[in-house]
Amino acid sequence: MKYFPPLQAQLQADALNDSSVRLQLQQCWQQFVKTELYGRDGTRFCLYSRTSLPGWRKPHAALLIVPGRIEAAHKYAELAQDALCSGYQVFVIEHRGQGLAQRPEPDPQLGDVTDFRRYSDDLMQAISLIRSQTDLPLLALAHSMGSAILYRYLQMTALPLLDAAIFCAPMFGIATGPLPRVTRALAALMQRLNQRCSQAGWYVPGQGRYQNLPFADNALTQSEERYQWFRDLYQQYPAYQLGGVSWRWLHHALQACRQIQQGLVPTVPMLILQAGADTVVDNQAQNKLAARCAIELHRIDGARHELLAGTDTQRQQVFSLINQWLQRVATGPGE
Repeated sequence: MKYFPPLQAQLQADALNDSSVRLQLQQCWQQFVKTELYGRDGTRFCLYSRTSLPGWRKPHAALLIVPGRIEAAHKYAELAQDALCSGYQVFVIEHRGQGLAQRPEPDPQLGDVTDFRRYSDDLMQAISLIRSQTDLPLLALAHSMGSAILYRYLQMTALPLLDAAIFCAPMFGIATGPLPRVTRALAALMQRLNQRCSQAGWYVPGQGRYQNLPFADNALTQSEERYQWFRDLYQQYPAYQLGGVSWRWLHHALQACRQIQQGLVPTVPMLILQAGADTVVDNQAQNKLAARCAIELHRIDGARHELLAGTDTQRQQVFSLINQWLQRVATGPGE
């Protein structure tokens, strides 16, 4: 029987206003080991790992965090600390084009990818490396774009090296407004036009280089403390900053969402956590996939896109749902 320790939050949001707490979180992250990996096309991406936390529980399972778009691995320092203290070895992948991984040229701020499958191929390589380092039960926890990457990996792999997968506010569809088919056709047309006219990628209109938006204008979280910590982190480390997406990224991302909806159903236990007030991804696409594939789905009413960086109440609800589900996964039917 596989055992996954219950995840327990270690910090209240207001603690992030304390410089000593921020320093402690920074020191925890600095103990992670960074490994540079190279995709099939030679593009560099990163995997961060830490196997224990002195004075805390012996690890009983391993957790792989799969970030969303624009996210550096460092952004998950709080969740990583939560997991370490709860009895997990922790691994965080840093996708190509993000964080300290290799960026596109000539504009490193552009969110771009030559093929969405590259992300999932990178993830496959990272998971193989993790499995060579630990034989503990392996849980993947993905956010937004990371969920699409993880789901496509599961569709592409006959024998996944994971024991369970959790998708938080998953990008199984993008919030493109009332005309998704028009958006798909336009993205396909514009990315072809871009390739013919310029070697540099074109931003989708309305998007551009990184912007440090004030909390009042954000669509990501209702936690001002966690939002400010994230923005301060990106000011402290400008190399983490990433802007909007290219037409090519949008085209390939929409294709990936379609493949998720129409492709094979993975066999590993899966959980979807939906942000009720999400304006970034398409919640109806999550509902559709959950119904077609019989995936357990829970909705956190009123929550914005970043469930794992939400208010204390929202995070507690997320952790409670995860822990209840993990207990069922561990026991299995009829046990």
